[in-house]
Amino acid sequence: MSFSNICLSEQFTFLNYINPQFLFYSILIGTFASLFGLVWILRTYTYFEKQKIPRGSLPKFPYGNFREIVKANTSLHTFLWKYHNKFKRKKLRFGGLFLLVRPVIVAVEPSEASNGTSWFPKECKLKPQEAAALLTNDLFNSFIKTFNSSVKSAIPETLLKSEAATVLKDYLLESTCLLFGFQAPQLVEEINELLEKNFATSFKFYLRLCFPVLQSPPKPHKRLLELMGARKKNDSEANDVVEAFTRLLNDSDHAVDDIAEEVFNVFLDTLSYSCSSLLFCFYELAVNSETQQELMGEIRRFNQKNEALTYESLEKMEFLNATIKETLRKYPPVSTLIQQSKNLDWNPDKNGLIFKSILGIHRDPLFYTKPEAFEPDRFMDTIPVNEDTYLPFGVGSGSQLRMQLVSLQMALVLVGVLSQLKVTLREGGAPFKYNPKLLYLSPSEGPHLEFSRI
Repeated sequence: MSFSNICLSEQFTFLNYINPQFLFYSILIGTFASLFGLVWILRTYTYFEKQKIPRGSLPKFPYGNFREIVKANTSLHTFLWKYHNKFKRKKLRFGGLFLLVRPVIVAVEPSEASNGTSWFPKECKLKPQEAAALLTNDLFNSFIKTFNSSVKSAIPETLLKSEAATVLKDYLLESTCLLFGFQAPQLVEEINELLEKNFATSFKFYLRLCFPVLQSPPKPHKRLLELMGARKKNDSEANDVVEAFTRLLNDSDHAVDDIAEEVFNVFLDTLSYSCSSLLFCFYELAVNSETQQELMGEIRRFNQKNEALTYESLEKMEFLNATIKETLRKYPPVSTLIQQSKNLDWNPDKNGLIFKSILGIHRDPLFYTKPEAFEPDRFMDTIPVNEDTYLPFGVGSGSQLRMQLVSLQMALVLVGVLSQLKVTLREGGAPFKYNPKLLYLSPSEGPHLEFSRI
């Protein structure tokens, strides 16, 4: 035995138990596998060059262009907004990025919408005419009456003592449960788990986007199925969103699982979007004192009439509605559309992913003058909003449902709070940042709001 063999045997004793031929072939196979993997990665990351599609920065394995997003160092909202602007400056209709190892298209033009499956927001199973007829003024007025008697007076008092984000989350959970007909105390823990599951931008989320085979089919909430089954069986006379969906189920050929899934998607979205949008709205009112004074003046004039607060009276409060629309323009809850494309001539991957930055469209000076300014007056005109460039809740029949429900909750909270309190920014508070761990647009730090009596 040579000296070198003795040294190797002493240092790596496990070599004495391995067949030399097996070791040789294992190293050979490992080498070929590594070379094959390297070639596959290089081939994958040259996809856009072969298709002659402009690409973003150089991708790096395994994250592609999404390293900072997957690690939650940067939010998806600002990342796609940056690339939207970058491709637009180059006068491109679209550009390419790599999500891990999957090529994705970033569409720039508002009209470049996919006719395929929507990943976010989730595809709505209702037909447009069904969604339009689902929610009635009677339903809204019934909810407003319940809200005024159980929630309205408690919010301002609690805002004087506690952080706005916590107060709004707690009371909007109660309010949204009233609106839908759920029992809030029984569902708090389960709702929090579902919120995290539905909106968390974890590595698992991006992995499922990259490899759709990893997607698990949605499971409707058991309690919701039981509630809808009981409503259908007992001919309930309740006047809430669950009852509206139950009536739709009775009068249509939709499967109960599909309707139940849609109800819970709308519920989670309404709760989440209402809370984040109100935080953004209060922040802008704190920064823009003149706008706050004008809104408080409109609310004060309504209160002086001693009229009952109804859905019809809320619709007549023009500056209130303009303030809500401007909040949703500057801070669209659905800041990013994620769609699976089909039959698009300009997209070579017929089943590829398309990202569209709604935040980029809403902050585009081509569509909105001084887009970074908070100016509700832009929505005071009678000119209808352009549906191609105003997409706070995405596209499709589900977006209108969310617009109605979120706007209603925002209006009720704003009227209730600004009738008694004014809002300012707390001194020394850091500016808010977008939460990089959530799929919808939401603040993660701040805004540091301070409420005081008028």
